Amino acid sequence: MRTRHRYIPVAEAQACMVLAAPANAVSGGSMSFSLPAGHSLTDDNLYQIAAHHVEYIFIAEADPRSDEDVAVDAARVAGEVMRIFDGADLSDPTMAALFDQVLCYRSA
Repeated sequence: MRTRHRYIPVAEAQACMVLAAPANAVSGGSMSFSLPAGHSLTDDNLYQIAAHHVEYIFIAEADPRSDEDVAVDAARVAGEVMRIFDGADLSDPTMAALFDQVLCYRSA
């Protein structure tokens, strides 16, 4: 089954959600807490994440959308990002990199 990745506030996280990227907390310049990508969250993990003041996590979840729905959503998001960058010089490497990152983030 296809999965979909998205950022969510920790307040919306629930036990059994799966991390799509590591959940890390840094304190005083060193790692104070870390859970690996692929980890299935527990109630204790959620408490630890909140206690370390992590604000957002990146999760993987089942994507029930059909291939057609995925294509429609991708086209809609691409159009929205193109409108945001309307008039931007995408031949500039920095602007092109920013465009790519925004498109990737909005497509997740």
